[in-house]
Amino acid sequence: MQILHLSDTHLGCMQFNLREREDDVYDAFNEAVETAIRDKVDAVVHSGDIFHVPKPSGTAMLKLGEALKRLSEHNIRFFFTLGEHDISRVRDTPAPYVFHRLGMATYIGDGKPYTYRGLTLVGLHKHRRGEGEQLRERLRGITPSPSGARSILVLHQGLGEFHPYAYELVMDDLPAGFDYYAMGHLHDHAVKQHSNGGIVCYPGSIDPTPGESIREFRKGFCMVDLSGDEANVEFIQVQSTRKQLRYTVEYDELDGFIKDIEPRIRGLQKKPILALKVRGRSLDGASVARTLSRLNDICLYYIWETEEYGRGVDAGRVYDSRPDVDRELLGLAIKALGDEDAARFAIDELLELLNSNDTDGAVDLVWRRFEDMIKQRQ
Repeated sequence: MQILHLSDTHLGCMQFNLREREDDVYDAFNEAVETAIRDKVDAVVHSGDIFHVPKPSGTAMLKLGEALKRLSEHNIRFFFTLGEHDISRVRDTPAPYVFHRLGMATYIGDGKPYTYRGLTLVGLHKHRRGEGEQLRERLRGITPSPSGARSILVLHQGLGEFHPYAYELVMDDLPAGFDYYAMGHLHDHAVKQHSNGGIVCYPGSIDPTPGESIREFRKGFCMVDLSGDEANVEFIQVQSTRKQLRYTVEYDELDGFIKDIEPRIRGLQKKPILALKVRGRSLDGASVARTLSRLNDICLYYIWETEEYGRGVDAGRVYDSRPDVDRELLGLAIKALGDEDAARFAIDELLELLNSNDTDGAVDLVWRRFEDMIKQRQ
């Protein structure tokens, strides 16, 4: 029994508001699908945040549908749960669930066991931090498959042992007895062993999202072999990934730096994304901008900042083209509201409805959030 485990695909995500970045996400997702077909896996398990927003674009829906059709043609079943990006606070059917109703995939986020080729899969959809006790109560009611059968628990939650801040649970909250814990939500790949011997794994996101800084990274998915005594996990890095690079360069060496990296950049499959810190004394911002403008033809996008000795880093950042509007807008909302969850609600969900003049939907959304807040305080 072999499965492909992926998570946080964020289909439709457009980092830096660039269409090329949205296409990169589809490339990475299709690479995972083609790997599943090539290696003849038994199933694909997705741990949530299939889409980037609760109401995805037609293109994002089409890309998922095409992938599910390809998997079905090769007799590979797609199992999934929902992440917070898949779930709208409006009383509506989550977009990924449409494919469950059409018979193209299987939703396993309801806590019920599903048996497939001798494998038992159980999952829960994303619970927010304020729903922690409810989540732990539901987990206490979940048990693995009978002795001898393989079982997988699928969750889209942060675990404290993997991230000191972005978590709702710790590993002791997970029900014992599962061979593999297919986790989603955290965007970096990580693996630990549960106290009962099962493997707890985050494959991470398949491509960087707007909330992640520009840096070198390894993005991909996991191949999980359940044929042995314990789960064997192999991380597979996505090969179609666009490079994101970060450099620190001295001001008086900037011209030579550009000459040095230009041939290496031109040799890449895709134009990269760069983050640069320029350090020195008596920095001339206009001169830096002119020199870096030579990157326009060889980079998809770059950002730079200066650090003048004795004065620290200049808080202002200069972009070669358009700034990352989504990230800037979210930052302003967080500053105004003082709460990231409230800011994401306003930007990711409420603003979309208001922009489309759906005032009834916006009012319903606000009332539902208000009702949720009251329940959490009771």
